[in-house]
Amino acid sequence: MILEMGNGSMERTELLEGAAARLRERLPPSWRIATDPVNTGAAVLDTAIVLTAPNGTATTFVVEAKQELTPRDVSSALSGLGRAVRALATNIPLLFVAPWISPRARELLTAERINYVDLTGNVRVQLEHPALFLSSGGAARDPRPKPRGAARVRGPKAGRLIRMLVDSRPPYGVRDLAAAAGLAPGYVSRMLDTLDREGMVERSPRGGVENVDVASLLRRWAEDYDVLRSNGAMGYISRAGVAEAYAGLGAVGADRRVAVTGSFAAVQLAPVAAPAQLFVYCDDPEAVAGALNLLPAPQAPDVVLLRPFDDVVWTGLRRRTDAVAPVAPSQIVADCLTGTGRMPAEGEAVLEWMMRDDTSWRHDVLLQLTTASR
Repeated sequence: MILEMGNGSMERTELLEGAAARLRERLPPSWRIATDPVNTGAAVLDTAIVLTAPNGTATTFVVEAKQELTPRDVSSALSGLGRAVRALATNIPLLFVAPWISPRARELLTAERINYVDLTGNVRVQLEHPALFLSSGGAARDPRPKPRGAARVRGPKAGRLIRMLVDSRPPYGVRDLAAAAGLAPGYVSRMLDTLDREGMVERSPRGGVENVDVASLLRRWAEDYDVLRSNGAMGYISRAGVAEAYAGLGAVGADRRVAVTGSFAAVQLAPVAAPAQLFVYCDDPEAVAGALNLLPAPQAPDVVLLRPFDDVVWTGLRRRTDAVAPVAPSQIVADCLTGTGRMPAEGEAVLEWMMRDDTSWRHDVLLQLTTASR
């Protein structure tokens, strides 16, 4: 039996009917699901879906049905649901229902062992009595149009702001953040609203940033960013081998702006395996390719030269005296998570390194966007 919390409405009834339909589609015919009104004597319990196993066992979920469910909503709703569940009984499973549930919200619900169903087909239900496990994927993005004025976490401006949020330790205000990133305060404020709703930043009553969930924010960026598609990528083969190409970058970097990312940068922080493919940011890929004696190779390159998606890639370079500088760890993570071969695993390893201790890479003051050429 599934009981809906909150005052009933036509929208909520349709939402529960849709959730029941998604469950029905994924269960064998021997399971029965039916929606019925419930006379409990309590205004907060006014709708039910009866879930019956083949052996006749019925199961009760406490349901939170919402027209929109953000990661921030998950924490607030769980506190209210927790009180209601304790008032009803112990060990009653919970079920969240919404038209669409974001990947981040699903991650939070899964971590709390909370069941969910959305109308696009994202489903996770796990029960002990009767034994049942359902898991399926639906829409990765919200199919409904975004409200006017809402910022989207994609594009160069979003990437630049995320880099500033990750690399600089809060607190900081909207205008200071906008000035450091070279962005309009209005855009920064809208983007922070979006990230706050997704549970990735915490804001003060005046709107400033007080805390940043670094790992979640970088993974969220990687959902829309792609190291090969977001940057101007050109593939090459090194005549002398990839190690020789990397060694030659020191001389090239004396005359041109270059920085290493990907495997050759990740291995300096969190070794996973010997790097086999070289990714290099540069302003003039053709000139760098000529200086390193590279051959064009659109298929299966061992050297990839990247014309940066934004000048923020030059911000926070980890300067070295013996070789060309790698980009900041946050940029390494984004590039590796969206890269090829072993790169996603290398990105996760660097992210773990970042989370263990941020004193070696995170700055106590806002970084200023680096735009000047060498």
